Amino acid sequence: MRIIKKQGELPLVLFLITSSFILILLFTSFGSVKVPVKDIFASLIGKNSHDIYNNLILNIRLPRVVGSFLVGSILAVSGNVLQLVVQNPLADPYVLGISSGASFGAVLYTALSSIYGLSLFLGLETFSFLFGIFATFIVLILARQGKKLPVLSLILSGVIISFLFNSFTTLFTVMYWGNLIHVNTWLMGSTADLIWSDNFKFIFTLIIQFILVLLFSKQLNVLSMGDDMAVFSGINPDRLKLFLIVINVFAVSFTVSQVGIIGFVGLIIPHIVRMIKGPYSFVSNLYSFFIGGMFLMSADFVSRTLFAPTELPIGVVTSIVGAPIFIFVMRRKEKI
Repeated sequence: MRIIKKQGELPLVLFLITSSFILILLFTSFGSVKVPVKDIFASLIGKNSHDIYNNLILNIRLPRVVGSFLVGSILAVSGNVLQLVVQNPLADPYVLGISSGASFGAVLYTALSSIYGLSLFLGLETFSFLFGIFATFIVLILARQGKKLPVLSLILSGVIISFLFNSFTTLFTVMYWGNLIHVNTWLMGSTADLIWSDNFKFIFTLIIQFILVLLFSKQLNVLSMGDDMAVFSGINPDRLKLFLIVINVFAVSFTVSQVGIIGFVGLIIPHIVRMIKGPYSFVSNLYSFFIGGMFLMSADFVSRTLFAPTELPIGVVTSIVGAPIFIFVMRRKEKI
């Protein structure tokens, strides 16, 4: 709080907190069955005698809405950190192949455990993390030219690795479609099955991610200005990059293992935030947290209401919004 006051961001942060709370209430209220806001408050304090409303609010809609906010926050903060670390505004979990690698890890674990009956000591989240970080480092190795990460090389490397892991994922789902048929919808992103236990895991992941990023915010500011500046300031850039990448790959991989691939959140939100508030890492991460959460909540609301009772995968909605912005960012980078 002292840092927020020092940066003069307190009024806007309070506005974002209030806006997030209002949106959570609104998106919990609206759906195939409209629930009055007063009934939501009554359910939250345990004074709603309507059992159907209580179940709809507390066990179905609210976990989904809150979970969408948490997932959006994790993806947006991860995208912001990765863009500062890589020093490239086009870096994000989707473009860098983290999401594709993590999703393949999740599908591989599901196939090995449910089809072949193998008892694996590593869990679903661990498989996602290992393949997510594996995909990320392949992309970075392929894209690097000397000490530079050119935009075109980064995008092409990310596309190649994403296609590779997506192909393996498709291969598994085609070969074992009877056991993995449910994976197809999940791969396009879905928050429909989130429950409170999932959200508690998201909260734990987000706390670890945000605290560690906050602790290294000053070093991240220096790192974003280039490796030479970091070395001059007494920072080991390679070690710091590795640490921050691993932390955010862990956060993204866990998220993908729960809700599938949701693209472009980590790309468009940090870019918009830095255009408005500047590149200072603490401020940009803070606003990415709130705006990313509100953006994904809104996308989830559109996905479940636009063609109700049919539900769109949330990844489709974020891609429709994110693709044009991605093109704009890429063209703007070329002009610079």
